[in-house]
Amino acid sequence: MNFKRFFNSLVTRLVLFGTLVVFASAVARFHVLTNFLHDDLSEVAADQQSTIASYLAQDINYRIVERRRFLEQLARMLPTELLDQPEKLRAWLRERQELQPLFSTGLFVADANGEVIVDYPAAAGRRNLSLAIFPDFHLVREGKFIIGEPILSRTEQYPILPMLAPVRDAGGKFVAVLGGSTALAATGFLDHLQQARLGESGSFLLVSPARRLILASSQKELIFKSLPEVGVDPMLDKAVDGYRGSGVGANGDIDEIKAIADVPSTGWFVVARLPVKAALPTVDRVQAFIVRGGAMQAAVIFLLIILVIIWFFRPLRRAADQAERMTRGELPLTPLPVYRNDEVGHLTMAFNRLLSRLKTHQSELQHQAHHDILTGLPNRVMLAERMQQAIAQTQRGVALLFLDLDGFKPINDTLGHKAGDQVLQEITQRLQKVARHSDTLARVGGDEFVLLATDLGAPLENGARALAEKCIRVVADPLQIGHGEYKIGVSIGIAVCETYCDPDILLQAADKAMYDAKNKGRGCYVIAPVMETAVQTPA
Repeated sequence: MNFKRFFNSLVTRLVLFGTLVVFASAVARFHVLTNFLHDDLSEVAADQQSTIASYLAQDINYRIVERRRFLEQLARMLPTELLDQPEKLRAWLRERQELQPLFSTGLFVADANGEVIVDYPAAAGRRNLSLAIFPDFHLVREGKFIIGEPILSRTEQYPILPMLAPVRDAGGKFVAVLGGSTALAATGFLDHLQQARLGESGSFLLVSPARRLILASSQKELIFKSLPEVGVDPMLDKAVDGYRGSGVGANGDIDEIKAIADVPSTGWFVVARLPVKAALPTVDRVQAFIVRGGAMQAAVIFLLIILVIIWFFRPLRRAADQAERMTRGELPLTPLPVYRNDEVGHLTMAFNRLLSRLKTHQSELQHQAHHDILTGLPNRVMLAERMQQAIAQTQRGVALLFLDLDGFKPINDTLGHKAGDQVLQEITQRLQKVARHSDTLARVGGDEFVLLATDLGAPLENGARALAEKCIRVVADPLQIGHGEYKIGVSIGIAVCETYCDPDILLQAADKAMYDAKNKGRGCYVIAPVMETAVQTPA
């Protein structure tokens, strides 16, 4: 079996293509359906997360507002005359704390300068503490209620939330501060957040965006820890910047569904998060089902494709075998038989018409192989052939003029290639008027031309000079390009061959002489020394 022909066979390729199409459609169906399920279920899960996060945020906000109202009420009720009677003031605090213990770590009173004068229950290090060290203390003195940022308690080092309310006397003058603090994990405050669970791997966070700090979490190891570095969790980064809503985002290497909701009274926000895999178990089952169904479907379609392609391409294989035998010379070049009037039959007829047109196009292809496309002049290949013929046949020597345009590049660079092409075509027409019928004008480079002249008469150099001067004059005439008038010149290198010389050496000598003309000042010609062009006649 010819494996190379088998693998190069169009039938084989179409079978493979059909298989690829089936596989691609299965993969596409797999991705479309799973992506649809993924997006749809993600949206449902995100809505659920949003509901849960909003509920938690509202509940936390309610508990904070409840404590704020209680503390504000106590501040209005506090007898200012007790500020000078610490024991009676402490008894007053004890009565209120025991009646409604909303602040788990107690209440305290500070004087107008922020020095704590009494607290209940007594907490180590709280007495004589100066509230003036807190950044927002000046706001309390201005009469504003302050919900502080959570801090670590001095002894047990657990997070507590301080609140401060201004106390005024009967005349409305600020005279003291009534404060209360509660542990974040205290019963009846945020303990429910730390005990809540969202599936097996979901969690909740309470975040202070101002400090990028996790205040509370259902994952105890995260409590009072800083948020991940910027870029690790983009959705948390957006939440810190003010985004509220839900969506899917990466947390390191894990994709999570997150919902973010505000706690209005504090500026904090609640995050409910759940790994996508935990939220979308149905997607895995659907993927497995699609894979099994797709494999069975692919097997059936693969067999059908093979049978149909073999039947469809049998005439084409016969035609290909006959054409191959023609190329080997086993059969004459005759039109192939047409077996069916379908696409394969049409292809065979088109092949037969192609055979009849090959000779018609052969001369055109040969012309293109020996001529420059832009100017229609002979190219370097034809020039070499003409030089060989001229040197072999001439009795009076040949002259080779190598022309390079001066000032063409600026026009081409500033006005564009289209204008440059127009210049080359115009210069070609001018040079063709100078060249005689027996001469050959060829384009051998971008703006380089070669004029091969024979039968110039003796002395040969005089005829070459006259020809070069004509070329310089016709090129020097102004060119009309667009709405402007431009002038270019030409530098010419001349090499003459009296008897026999090597074409390559002759061309190199003319090329070198052209560069000498460039260096001499351009717009002129230089004749190469005879010693550079002449070689001995081959034996």
